[in-house]
Amino acid sequence: MTKIERVEQYLHKFFTYNIFEFTDFYRAVNEQREFGIYRLPKGDEILNFLNNIHSNIEENLNFEQLIPHRFATPQNLLFYLQRFIDDINGDRHLVDSLYDGEDTDWIISSFVMYIEKILSAFEYAIEIYDLEDENVLLYQKLRYQLIKHNIDDFITDLKSIFANVSYEIVKQTEGYYHANVFLILKLLGFDIVPEESTNIGRIDAVIRFSRKIYIMEFKFSEDSDDSQEALDQILVKDYAEKFRIDNPDIYGIGISFNSKIRNIRTYKESKL
Repeated sequence: MTKIERVEQYLHKFFTYNIFEFTDFYRAVNEQREFGIYRLPKGDEILNFLNNIHSNIEENLNFEQLIPHRFATPQNLLFYLQRFIDDINGDRHLVDSLYDGEDTDWIISSFVMYIEKILSAFEYAIEIYDLEDENVLLYQKLRYQLIKHNIDDFITDLKSIFANVSYEIVKQTEGYYHANVFLILKLLGFDIVPEESTNIGRIDAVIRFSRKIYIMEFKFSEDSDDSQEALDQILVKDYAEKFRIDNPDIYGIGISFNSKIRNIRTYKESKL
């Protein structure tokens, strides 16, 4: 079973066990709206919020197979889920502002519960795609660090890999380290592209996830720290411009390799 098939299976099971209960709530609120939700502050907006969530699920997600029947590609589905999460979080203040512990109206308390369940399901579905691979633990660890944007630990583990390379075969060139970062991550299973072209230059390496993109630039010197120079190249040449069309989170990472230690010396990173 592929990653995207696992996502489809998980979403189908989630809605199989939850959609009827949510639909019953949706119908009850609509049928009793004159005496229920319309009595609440901004009740009409809250009802529209509920209707939008329910209709989106019914029209686009409550199916056993989503690709290619509802979405053309896995990326279309993943971006849709992320937009759905963003839309829910953008409007949930309407109900959160009315939540008052045990004194909360049943409509609000029930709606908050369903919102939390739906958001958790969508977040987990995306993580299935990003994290569930039949591969080695190191790959899972490095991948998880990038997904969670834990760059310190990612670089630490990458340095550990280089530290295990025999002294005799290490070549003191930028190309050697650049090629080996690519080979290590590619063999571990990363979606990494070397020397990706833009209209004004070539990016040393690009790593893609469903919601994040990392742009990496490498510099090599005998003993100086060139990580800022590497990051500045990403910023000055606006390498991120090529990837903004799908509105992912984009990060630049400048990595400095050092000939004395035959390893990564340091890095600089920035959200682009």
